[in-house]
Amino acid sequence: MKKSIFIASFILLLVVGWIGSGQFTNVNAQDDTSVSLSGSEENNTKEAIVEDSGSKVEVKEFNFSQIDQSIELQGQTTHNKKIDVKSETTGNITNISFNRGDKVSKGDNLITISIENRNELLNSAKKDLERLNKELELNEKNKINRLSQNKELIKLYEIEFASAKQLIDKGLSSKSKLSLASFNLANARADQEDIMINFESQQSSIEAQIASFKSQLKNIELDIQNTLINAPFSGIISDKMIEESEYITPGNTLFTIIDLNPIKIQGYLSEFDVNKINLGTKAVIENTNGIKKIGKISFISPSAETSTRTFEITIEADNGDISFKSGITTKITIAGSELKAHKIPPSILTLLDDGTVGVKAINNESIVVFYPTTSVKDTIDGIWVSGLPDTVNLIITGQEYVSVGESISN
Repeated sequence: MKKSIFIASFILLLVVGWIGSGQFTNVNAQDDTSVSLSGSEENNTKEAIVEDSGSKVEVKEFNFSQIDQSIELQGQTTHNKKIDVKSETTGNITNISFNRGDKVSKGDNLITISIENRNELLNSAKKDLERLNKELELNEKNKINRLSQNKELIKLYEIEFASAKQLIDKGLSSKSKLSLASFNLANARADQEDIMINFESQQSSIEAQIASFKSQLKNIELDIQNTLINAPFSGIISDKMIEESEYITPGNTLFTIIDLNPIKIQGYLSEFDVNKINLGTKAVIENTNGIKKIGKISFISPSAETSTRTFEITIEADNGDISFKSGITTKITIAGSELKAHKIPPSILTLLDDGTVGVKAINNESIVVFYPTTSVKDTIDGIWVSGLPDTVNLIITGQEYVSVGESISN
């Protein structure tokens, strides 16, 4: 029994001693902390007293760093072109020369539709057109012949009229012969106008029929061309909606073709970054597999998205190897120049009465000064700003209690 009491007492002493040593260590740690706040070389902070008010402020030295102003954002790839190819004629599909996923070149014949009676209609229209052209030529020849005959008749009646007039003047003929000659000449001249009107009317009618048959012929030829469905551009067949022997009509979707070269990448820039880029600015894009490509900015939206206040941009990059697919997430890096900047706590930023954003600092003469700053970028552990001297002593605590121009003492 006594032995158990002894062991328990010993353990109690050990526990008390351990607790006591821990408190002592904490006290020492607290002492060390207070020392560092009042002037440790490790974090380079120190306390200062404002001479006019006696307020205490904490000052820390900050040095510049060269930071990369590259812009990084996420984007999504999209195709260059994508269309649904539809039928423009009727008939049965007699041949399909592709499978879903095949690469095709512009102009490749992909589908053949039955020709039906289109060739017979074409030949008939050609014959009708040939016949009408001959009628037009014959009408022109007939007009020329009739007008030539009429001109000769007019000359004859002019001679008769002139002779009759001379005979009357000499008193050798009656006025009735002169009147008959005048009547015949007038009728011949009137016939000339009738001939012109008649043949021009026939010509107009024939020309109208020719125009109609030419239109029919063109439509038939176009319909025959539409029985051969060719690739509108080089790309990949992404969807196939028909099978051989299927009957189709105008408007039926046959297949979908997609063009991935160049690949387009869509992203959104903040209003802070949008003025840092221009059309043609180079950008590096990287997909989830680590494949990188260099592209150029081809579009910058002139207006921001209402909900996010961001600006859409489009980047185009060569994708001849088709390593980038449409609809994948990519990382976009837009290169920028290096800039001198300081990383500071956002809490030390302050405003002047005119709204200027900046920080308060202590200069070499121990005077409180104000430096306007420009935000460069935000990070988890601070904000990068420009506009400060290479090395600067910033007030990190108590800046709200001091005014620009006040003197301080250590």
